Amino acid sequence: MSPDPDLMIEARGLHKHFGDVRALDGLDLTAEAGQVFAILGPNGAGKTTFIRAISTLTRFDSGSLSVCGIDVARHPKQVRRAIGLAGQYAAVEPALTGRENLRMVARLFGHDASTATRAADIVLEQLGLTDAGDRLVRTYSGGMQRRLDLGAGLVGAPRLLLLDEPTTGLDPRSRNDLWLAIEDLAARGTDVILTTQ
Repeated sequence: MSPDPDLMIEARGLHKHFGDVRALDGLDLTAEAGQVFAILGPNGAGKTTFIRAISTLTRFDSGSLSVCGIDVARHPKQVRRAIGLAGQYAAVEPALTGRENLRMVARLFGHDASTATRAADIVLEQLGLTDAGDRLVRTYSGGMQRRLDLGAGLVGAPRLLLLDEPTTGLDPRSRNDLWLAIEDLAARGTDVILTTQ
């Protein structure tokens, strides 16, 4: 397969086994760029395995997979530069402020100090967290922590944001706020793939 640069994701015959468990069993899937793409299914359906394969955290056994036109098996470093990832639980440091968390992640993406500060400020604004940016994350509500976690996935300016069950454990209001933030990100041009039940 020659990767199609117009597709956000292109999977052909993707297999991943964990012992006798077939997490991915010949998955064929394409997702066009410029949208929010949801992968629905019950627990154990292979959603997280697929997200981990896209993000290069899990190697698939056979088949082919491209992300933003980049072959995952051949060019994993290029794929990692093109994506942002937020898992099922907030992965932010509660002893730091929201702004400090985002600056730290931006620096890990290779930004210099001033660029990291600008990127953090932009993401805080995008997610409606500017007023809370200088508060310690441990004082944030669960919904605010999830939005900050989204921000950590965005601060490197990815072409594609991967969200694995982003509303897990949130109350209805926080869940709604998070969906609104995701819609806003998509409207601003970030492609999103998310898993949910």
